[in-house]
Amino acid sequence: MDFDCIEIERRLAIGLNDYLSIAQRHRLVRSGMPLEKIAKEDERFRLYRRETRDAIHWLSRSRDNSIIWYGEEDFPEFRPLKAHLPYMIMCSGKRPDPKSSCAAIIGTRHATYAGIQEAFRLGMEAVQNSIQVVSGFAEGIDQGGMSGAIAGGGPCIGILACGHNVEYPGLTAVMRRRILDSGGCVLSRFMPNQTPYKSNFISRNMVIAAYCSFAIAVQAPGRSGTLSTCEFVTQMGKDVYVGSQGIGDRYVQAGTSALFRDGAKVISTLSDCPLSGIDFRFHVLECGEDNTQDDVFGFTQRFGDRTYVVKELIG
Repeated sequence: MDFDCIEIERRLAIGLNDYLSIAQRHRLVRSGMPLEKIAKEDERFRLYRRETRDAIHWLSRSRDNSIIWYGEEDFPEFRPLKAHLPYMIMCSGKRPDPKSSCAAIIGTRHATYAGIQEAFRLGMEAVQNSIQVVSGFAEGIDQGGMSGAIAGGGPCIGILACGHNVEYPGLTAVMRRRILDSGGCVLSRFMPNQTPYKSNFISRNMVIAAYCSFAIAVQAPGRSGTLSTCEFVTQMGKDVYVGSQGIGDRYVQAGTSALFRDGAKVISTLSDCPLSGIDFRFHVLECGEDNTQDDVFGFTQRFGDRTYVVKELIG
């Protein structure tokens, strides 16, 4: 892979200094000013030598690895957020189109079995209706939604709270590969060897909110990162929905029940979402629900002890 290592190192270092606004970083990048001169004029500016060299090594390992820079057409929109925004996103796989419809299927890692099944069904239904799925790799709802998208043929966007060289959560290497094989991508705003600090998860949630067109919180307790994602989604002027398994008096339903009381609509299928510009043609049903073989489109998929079929909506 051919690229200018010195210029990429300079751009990465500037981008990592996120105490600067994104506009200030962009001006510095465009100025061509050497890093040493910037550091001499601003004592807060860090050179990030190790991190930038790790990133260049990661880029050189595969043609599937790339950087999505601020200002490029496929960089996501974070407005009206202003603080601590990423200047670049590390991408493994096919770069996503921010203009495509995308559903964030999110929720707690402590989900009920029914909640995980609902996340899987919604993820599968999304991709059947040409809607990408984005989520954050956590066990439970996140992985359930991404598994449904992969089972439905993808694509899926997985957002890491760590660098690409770090496997977190554990045992997700197989899912990362499945995402890439289905035409999706794995993204991170962090350098490749960055470990998952607690603050990283808020940053990850911000990226999920930027890429989605709307969010579905399937299940979440009262104190949950899912709620921070929903807050970012709302701040960006997008809609938040609650899964039907998110309503109740269980601990894992407290946060989603609060979203419902605050006005979020409860849905059991994507066709319940009043989304403009999306023509919902297919519905995913659990086998044993109201369907006949003549209604089934293409294939069935099994997840856990349940089997799902795709049914074409009539009218």
